[in-house]
Amino acid sequence: MKKITLFIMLMIGKTTYAQLINIENQRIQSDSIRRVTILDLLYNYQNNNEEELSQINSSLTHQYKSKNLKNYFLILGNIDYSLANGDELSNSGLIHFRYNRKLNNKLRIEAFTQYQYNKILGIESRNLIGIGPRYKINKSKKTVFYIGSLLMQEFEKASDNTKTISYQRLSSYLSLSIKNKANTLEFASVVYYQPNINLLEDYRLSSQTSLAFNITSKLQFVNSINYGYDSYPPANISKKNIILTNGFKMIL
Repeated sequence: MKKITLFIMLMIGKTTYAQLINIENQRIQSDSIRRVTILDLLYNYQNNNEEELSQINSSLTHQYKSKNLKNYFLILGNIDYSLANGDELSNSGLIHFRYNRKLNNKLRIEAFTQYQYNKILGIESRNLIGIGPRYKINKSKKTVFYIGSLLMQEFEKASDNTKTISYQRLSSYLSLSIKNKANTLEFASVVYYQPNINLLEDYRLSSQTSLAFNITSKLQFVNSINYGYDSYPPANISKKNIILTNGFKMIL
C-alpha cells in the first residue's frame, strides 16, 4: 500500500527552529502497512509595502517494512529556508536513516544515523549515530504508547568554533497517540530528553503536541506546538524555542 501525503502549512508563530528532530510523527503506526511515502513541499513569497519575504520548506520521507513486518526502514530528508529583506530567518537541513528490528510483540531494537545543520541556531554540522531498545507499552486501534532510550555518539561543529566536538548522549523518549471512536480526531504527543552522559547539566529537551481533525476521509486540519530547550546552546543562541503551526494534511 502506497500513500503520498501533502502538508500545507498556514501559519508559523515565533519561528525559532528546533534542534531536536521529531522522528515519531514520521513513523508508520500501522502493523499492516508496508510502504508509505510522505512529501511536504511549501514555497511562499510575499511583497508587502516593499518588504519581501521568501520561504521554502520541503521534506521527503520514505518508510518500508519487510514482508514479515519484522524489519523497518525509514529515510527522511528536510530543507527549510526563509529570507526577509536580505536577512535569513531560517536555514536548516537534515538527512536521517533509521533501522528497526522487531524482536517480539513488545520489544524492538533500532539504530540510526543523521546529518544536520542549522545556521540560525549556530550549528555548522551535527552528525549522530545511535542504537537502543524501543518498547511498546500499549497498542490498540485507538491508543499507541511507546518508550525508547538510545545511546548515541554526537559530532558537532558550531558556527563560532573551528573544532568538531564529540559527545555521548542518551536519547530517551515517550510517544503517545490517541484517536476517538469514530477516528475523526487524533491527539499525539512526544517528549525527548537527551543528556550528555559525561556532563548531566548539558541536556536537550523537546516536545511536540498536535491535534488533527478529519475534514474528509482524505483531508485533515492539523494544529501543533513544538517546544525545545538546550541547556548548553552555541554562543549567542537562545536556550528556548517555540514553533506553532496550523495546516492541512492531504492523503492522495
